[in-house]
Amino acid sequence: MATLEKIRNKSVLLFVIIIVALLAFILGDFLTSGRTYFGHPTTVAEADGATVEYQDYQNRLAQTGEQLRNQGRDYSNDVLTQQVIQGLLTEKLFEKEYEALGITVTDSELTEALTGDMPHPQAQQMIYYIAQQLNLPEASGRTVYDAMQNPAKYGLNPEVGKELRRIWAAQEKDLEAQIENQKFMSLVNGLYTYNKLDAKSFYDDNATTRHIAYVNKDVAGMTEEEVNFSDADIKALWNQEKQNYSLDEETREVSYIYVPIEPSQADRIEGQQAVENAVVALNERPGTEGVAADSRFIVSTNNVPMSKVTDNRLKDFLKNKEAGVAELVRRENDAYTIAKILDITSGIDSINISSVRAVPGTNLDSIAALINGGQALASFSDESTMMAQDSVWTALEGINIDAKTKDALANATIGKAFVLTDTIQGQPVSMLYRVNRRKAPVNFYNVATIEFNVDPSQQTLTDLSTALRTYISNNSSADEFVKNATEAGYSILTDQVSPSATGIGNARESRRFVKWAMDARKGQVSPMMQDDRQSYLMAVAVTDIYDDYVPYTSDAISTQLRSRALNGKKADKLMTDYAGKANDLAGYAKLMGVEVAEGDVNITTPSLLTIGVNESALQGAIAAAETGKLVGPVKGNRSIMVFEVKDINTNNRPFNEEEYGRRFNTTFGLNRRMSTLNLLRGGEKIDNRSLNFVQAVGE
Repeated sequence: MATLEKIRNKSVLLFVIIIVALLAFILGDFLTSGRTYFGHPTTVAEADGATVEYQDYQNRLAQTGEQLRNQGRDYSNDVLTQQVIQGLLTEKLFEKEYEALGITVTDSELTEALTGDMPHPQAQQMIYYIAQQLNLPEASGRTVYDAMQNPAKYGLNPEVGKELRRIWAAQEKDLEAQIENQKFMSLVNGLYTYNKLDAKSFYDDNATTRHIAYVNKDVAGMTEEEVNFSDADIKALWNQEKQNYSLDEETREVSYIYVPIEPSQADRIEGQQAVENAVVALNERPGTEGVAADSRFIVSTNNVPMSKVTDNRLKDFLKNKEAGVAELVRRENDAYTIAKILDITSGIDSINISSVRAVPGTNLDSIAALINGGQALASFSDESTMMAQDSVWTALEGINIDAKTKDALANATIGKAFVLTDTIQGQPVSMLYRVNRRKAPVNFYNVATIEFNVDPSQQTLTDLSTALRTYISNNSSADEFVKNATEAGYSILTDQVSPSATGIGNARESRRFVKWAMDARKGQVSPMMQDDRQSYLMAVAVTDIYDDYVPYTSDAISTQLRSRALNGKKADKLMTDYAGKANDLAGYAKLMGVEVAEGDVNITTPSLLTIGVNESALQGAIAAAETGKLVGPVKGNRSIMVFEVKDINTNNRPFNEEEYGRRFNTTFGLNRRMSTLNLLRGGEKIDNRSLNFVQAVGE
């Protein structure tokens, strides 16, 4: 009883301990994992009330990845995930806007788009493809729809009808989205209706060339001390353009070390020795036995005439060596290619043949007699029971053709049709052939090419890993990590990452490392990280965290901002030094120590003469200037200019309000359409939670 009483008295304490431990576990997971226990743990991204859910994201990702693989395209999965998220989020924002504007697609509109006399262009592609594949009597939406509903009527299997219904439903969904988008874009374009001033301004900018005489004084040669330059000038420029540096989501400034896993010098020496030994062994032993025991050597063989060899180094080797000889024919960095001539034989390069293939039971001998009697071979083809091919060139050597057929074609009488019968899987199969022309015999080279790549050894990987781990251990703060890198033999790279970042820098498949950076504290240094392909090692330090704006001190913009601010300050001094000090171009030229120059200026061209690009202040002043009037000095990005418009030339293109108004609508309507996604967000930030579904470093 005493024991039971002790347990009973302590049960409350045990219960409290268990609850506290459980809460600590949940809270810890909540703080360290992106998957929150509150809100919507299946939401991948959200903006202005539109959400992308995990299942939709996974389905679209799988579908898009499969399409890219089927096209044989290489792609980064990290890049693709963000493209898919952005695409889905755009669709959701559009759907939200359609609903708010009352944009809908009726059943009758969809029916007309799919089965009307003039189907929607996208539906037309589907209709033609299905009609052709199923051999339907008419390539129309109505016929395809009828075949879908009544497959037996068209001699189709019921399963075909089910597949057509799936395709049709998917097409309806895609068309509905397209028609909604077309209606929305029509509304957007309707917002851009020109007036007479718009049309005239567009004409003045695009159809007008101004010929000017000018002097330009550049800031080159001026020192920083001459203008009393400070960080305050950089900050002032940043404040002036602050909106350009706004952030849609929290961003981390990171410094990182990228170590490619490459062969060491010892690996390269060992690899070269292995290749040299392989060449010796290949020359001493028959065939490719000299490398058979070493899986690092990849062997392929081919039997080709000299005319089919495109590699000049291999061609020279074949011309000058005998059968049985092996030699290194190529070395590019860490990749070696050895070639060995296994045999040299004589054979027919190619022949020109005609042939007839027929269903079993056809009397091909009688057809051969008719052809030899002068009847055209093509006349026997009905595309169902019999198919003829006339005058086709084909190789005889180096392709997958059986010895019996090869021998028959090589020795057949030119111009005489004959029937060749063979047995395939116990069944007699006959073909009619006629050899029309045969090239003279040439040498065929049975050549083995042996590829060898020098890969980093396990010792090299160990050495690289140990060195980087040691550096991280000795430099565990971001400041130390950056400061001591050069002395340790590492280069520091920088980047800005956010939840939407596809990776760090140009490191492939590094989104897991982005997750680490977004979860880390400012000043924290990562453990050593390695990509799945074992192609590089990486270590990352979080040097700063930004929420609303990229600060002017950020490595990403500081250098460019500093240069622009300094050039602007120097140009201000030039304005002070020269403004009002002369009355004509010759006077300013003498004061500035430059020559008077002339040139043509078009306002819509991004470059201004030889002065630079994006010189909006100078171009605007030129556009507004009166002919024959001295203007300036005008401050540019890194110079000051004094000019005079000598002539305005419209290239004999008269002003037409309707033409230039229409071009105004098209140009500015298109530009606004390109920024529609940002407009749809209404200034709301994107909450990209996709990192919640990425495996963390070390998991």
